[in-house]
Amino acid sequence: MKRPLISSILFIFLLASCAQGTGIFPQLGEQLATPSAMTFDAAASRLYVVNSNAEVLYDWTQGSFQVFDVTDPLAPALIKSVPTASFSGQIYLDQAAGMAYVPNRYSPDAGATEDRLYIFDVDEASPGFGSFTEQPAGLNAYAIDCCYPADRAWVTTSEDGLQYFDLAAIGPPGSLALTCDLDTGGSLTQTAVNHIARNDPQAFLSREYGGVLVVNLDKAGDAGSVPVDYWISDIPNPEGIAFDGSRIWVVGEGNECDGDWCRFVQVVDVAPLVPRTGNTTAARVDKDDAGLLIATIEVGKNPQEVLLSTQYAFVTNQDDDTVTVIDRATYAVVATVSVGEAPFSLALYLTPAGDERYLYVGNVESNTLSIIDISTLAVVATYP
Repeated sequence: MKRPLISSILFIFLLASCAQGTGIFPQLGEQLATPSAMTFDAAASRLYVVNSNAEVLYDWTQGSFQVFDVTDPLAPALIKSVPTASFSGQIYLDQAAGMAYVPNRYSPDAGATEDRLYIFDVDEASPGFGSFTEQPAGLNAYAIDCCYPADRAWVTTSEDGLQYFDLAAIGPPGSLALTCDLDTGGSLTQTAVNHIARNDPQAFLSREYGGVLVVNLDKAGDAGSVPVDYWISDIPNPEGIAFDGSRIWVVGEGNECDGDWCRFVQVVDVAPLVPRTGNTTAARVDKDDAGLLIATIEVGKNPQEVLLSTQYAFVTNQDDDTVTVIDRATYAVVATVSVGEAPFSLALYLTPAGDERYLYVGNVESNTLSIIDISTLAVVATYP
């Protein structure tokens, strides 16, 4: 999980230091515990799950990376559970290389200056299946997206920088500095980012303190450039973000519904925001004044993630225990599906033929996976 975890992590340190060794928190073992990220390998019928244990139901230091057989997608079968530190983020799966990459932000020392990137061996024919190595990463490394250019993965951090790892010969990361001056005067500071979506060579980043940064990834390694091309400043409290080919879908909450406070997904046309070269400042953009806002769709309380299928946009509403389903063609809410407690992560199950069949929802308080049939928009199974 993102901002709530970052803001409370010092409290967890203090809590754990008092509780360690008291038996209050049991061992995690093979349990689900805050399933905060998921991804599928449809060809291999595999589901990969990160348990960040952010709710601290189990020993606060423990998390896990799990592999499930989903030959029967309504009855996942655990085949591997790899103990890790707690507070891991998203997953990038490289099927061809048999590797999975997961940022992690467990810091036993409150004065830590870096976190890590886990690199898992997920080749089931390998004797090292389930083993992992680590590379240093920035503080609060969370979201990961790959690949642009080939074999380069991008990781969000709270360090005012977007980091990148060259996976072909992985080593310490490079970084794009996100703090910069604005063309309207003043500076863009406090550029901790938590989500990423790409339209190469651009990346769209949810900024923890408001707005979406539009970053030119081609400026990596150019010390004299300003990587931030635009700051869409009037999207309050952004969380999950997705790109559909010409528009971004951004989850947030604020006074965006005729001046009233609401929770929403905003659909914003980013086609006019073309990559810039030679700029010495970032252009501040008001989406309303620039005519970029296409739709604002109200969703449930404390919305978190957004995932796009061919027909729908799905949004997890953590405080409502629901998933909002939006028709992408009409921007209308067509269903609100009740799931487990505190839904957060989303993953789309495809059949081996590539058909969109089920939506998996990770519920971080009930520690379950809800499985929604996309044809009926109803929950048809729950794991475990």
